[in-house]
Amino acid sequence: MAQAEIVNILSVDIEDYFQVEGFSDLIRPEEWDRYEVRFQLGLEWLLQILESARIKATFFVLGWIAERYPQEIAEISRKGHEIGVHGYSHRRVDSLKPAEFRTEIERSRAALKSLGINAIRGYRAPSFSITPAVPWAWDTIVECGLSYDASLSVLHFPGGQSPWTKPNPGPQTMRTNQGRELRLFPQAYWPVLDRIPFAGGGYFRLYPYWMTRWGIRNWNRRGVPVTVYVHPWEFDAQQPRLPAGRLRRFKHYVNIETNREKFARLLQDFHFSPCRDHL
Repeated sequence: MAQAEIVNILSVDIEDYFQVEGFSDLIRPEEWDRYEVRFQLGLEWLLQILESARIKATFFVLGWIAERYPQEIAEISRKGHEIGVHGYSHRRVDSLKPAEFRTEIERSRAALKSLGINAIRGYRAPSFSITPAVPWAWDTIVECGLSYDASLSVLHFPGGQSPWTKPNPGPQTMRTNQGRELRLFPQAYWPVLDRIPFAGGGYFRLYPYWMTRWGIRNWNRRGVPVTVYVHPWEFDAQQPRLPAGRLRRFKHYVNIETNREKFARLLQDFHFSPCRDHL
């Protein structure tokens, strides 16, 4: 039965299977054009099931994809979903200099605005890569005209400690080093294991569904909305298998064949809305 009293946050990172961090040592961005683009397959299924469930989500889009596949991205916006920035070339923030990071955001925003998408408020770092090594990143996001970030993870910042302003993974507001206000949508972590994420990406595919349902319900009973995130390639079981190492292959492909069924159950059990509704 759906949790009627709490509306959680649903987000989608628009990237393709060959663009993920785990394959970055095999495939460089300048080689992306050599690979079969398939994100449309998972995206089409996502848009259909979200429309059937009457749910809107936030889609964080790579600028590289927005430039080359404008019709698909414009369709997301046309269906009433929120569009955010996922960088341009999926480079980790902690591998960039401040000027490079700014360029990644601005180039992606320009690609989205060229499609008539102007209400761009949010950013999510590739691989949740805003770490203690790049404390300037929060201010750059605000300086680029964005009002929220969805990159905070307990893998890099212990839950409940700065920059967290609440001892839970619900939406919260921080002050940057320069005193600017920035809304945060953190990566969810287990209610009893505050250094282990869940409810998104490979974590969602790896854990049995009952565990994810328990974790979200536990936070919801405390009045805390949970942010869930997925990728179109996670709903494409027929994607090409890349020759990565054993651990990387496991992380990327684990339970991908059953992910559509699992995600459909999630939409039945919980209410969701985009980040913009929690600002």
